[in-house]
Amino acid sequence: MFRRAALLAVLQCLAGAPIAAQAATDLLTHAERTAFVETGRYAEVESLCRSYQQAYPTAVRCVEFGRTPEGRPMLAIVASQSGALDPAAARRRGLPVLLAQGGIHAGEIEGKDAGFIVLRELLAGRQAAGVLAKAVFVFVPVFNVDGHERFGAWHRPNQNGPREMGWRTTAQNLNLNRDYMKADAPEMRAMLGLLNAWDPIVYADLHTTDGADFQVDISVQVEPLFAGDAGLRPLGLALRDRALADLTAAGFVPVPFYPSFVKDDEPASGFENDVSTPRFSLAYWALHNRFGVLVETHSWKPYQRRVEATRDTL
Repeated sequence: MFRRAALLAVLQCLAGAPIAAQAATDLLTHAERTAFVETGRYAEVESLCRSYQQAYPTAVRCVEFGRTPEGRPMLAIVASQSGALDPAAARRRGLPVLLAQGGIHAGEIEGKDAGFIVLRELLAGRQAAGVLAKAVFVFVPVFNVDGHERFGAWHRPNQNGPREMGWRTTAQNLNLNRDYMKADAPEMRAMLGLLNAWDPIVYADLHTTDGADFQVDISVQVEPLFAGDAGLRPLGLALRDRALADLTAAGFVPVPFYPSFVKDDEPASGFENDVSTPRFSLAYWALHNRFGVLVETHSWKPYQRRVEATRDTL
């Protein structure tokens, strides 16, 4: 839990890492600095992207992979201690790639803050020590950048923080998580270019649910599992169940389905686990014989807990 004591412990650990204590402080997010009351604007993403590259020049690259309709840079942070910081090098070395994105719906933004914390912990060797020598982590803090900058306090009225957040759709009023097959949005075309270049074995899409006030903290769905290549489905099941077990052990309440009633406003209708269509990230990437992972925290939970759950999932 990222309380004050834990935050001090993080800084103490980072001070002994390859970067100086001042640099470690510079890698804190605005969310952490405000005790998760607020999340930062996109200028913070641009600043942190540069700061990570400066702090870890041999292990991090800050990459612009597109421009939004309003002219903002779409940024990805590539992290690996293998020296493979471009797709061709990763392929030559046979390294698996995880690509995680936050803010496809920019009001659902804990993926951005959680991803930066995970990135810092991986590079400092505080979590999964050594994994970046054997893999590549590509992190897109915000997919819907223009929507992110349409900040407001009441864009998601049933969401428990942060104080202000971005908007669901793009500047062209397009919902990116309905656009994978048709690729109308320039942001989507840029993302598909990034995915095709890196070919990640796992593509994680980080969201927040709406709906009734459930006990659930987070849901994790994986494909192929109910659809897609039959040979991959047992691996998808194992990946999902291990994530759920680890989250449970960490004190969260996870479920393997999207927590929304079969019939809106009718709790007795129950839940169902169905196969999404490829206009969504989860099913789209499974069509490539790779693993799509949909992560959904619950909007009624406090923002800090949602960030922590997303961080632990990653």
